[in-house]
Amino acid sequence: MGESARSAYDALAPAYDLFTAGFAHEPWLVALEALAIEHGLSGRRVLDVACGTGKSFLPLLGRGYEIAGCDISASMLERARAKAPGVRLVAADMRALPELGEFDLVTCLDDAVNYLGSDADLLDTLRGLRRCLAPAGLAVWDVNTQAMYRGAFSRTWAVEEEIRLVLWRGCAEEDFAAGGRAVAAIDVFDRGAGGWQRSRSRHEQRHWPASSILETARAAGLTVLAVRGQHHGARLEPRLDEDLHPKAVFVACRDDRPGKEVPAMSIGRP
Repeated sequence: MGESARSAYDALAPAYDLFTAGFAHEPWLVALEALAIEHGLSGRRVLDVACGTGKSFLPLLGRGYEIAGCDISASMLERARAKAPGVRLVAADMRALPELGEFDLVTCLDDAVNYLGSDADLLDTLRGLRRCLAPAGLAVWDVNTQAMYRGAFSRTWAVEEEIRLVLWRGCAEEDFAAGGRAVAAIDVFDRGAGGWQRSRSRHEQRHWPASSILETARAAGLTVLAVRGQHHGARLEPRLDEDLHPKAVFVACRDDRPGKEVPAMSIGRP
């Protein structure tokens, strides 16, 4: 992760909002809020880890939550600050979160966890999420599934506006295996007075099976309360199927808070 993720998102930052224009952040955050409330969310303090340009916290800000955010990319944070000048935003690597306070809800969304390349990185990140939780707080994060890597990460597609084109080229195989690594290249073409200029970012991700997430969360001092399979369009289902759902969503609390651990039957094929 580290420098590779920072440089990838520094390069992509000017085009990130165009690149994600079709992503349903508003209904997604509403669905995740409802999921958190279902599992006991009551406070209004939110920390968005890997907040990017702010698209993953703006819906909650609009719903009256008190927001703080952090990201490894200064360029992404610059754009988030322009959208939400009153929000506390700091540069931070999610593998080594600083003391940011205690929060009722800590989110880490938009497949940020998949940029973690090692077991140690995942453990350090989940420990950091736990440190930021208030005693009754909840953490919510998502990861990409095998269905995502066999789909979007094996295809080429583009999105454009008048003076900019963003081209995604996924390099994963259609038989992508559990625990594998996937690479995508994103080319951004900007039209200026001297013609078209191209910038490129390379995005390498690791697939984290749900069993690995659960095991590492337990080691990090978290109790996973729920696992949801997510379809495109922010539709959550109570069972996760790696072959069907592009994303998996996890809800966890501190292990010193009473809570029933997610049953194994929540993970697997219907």
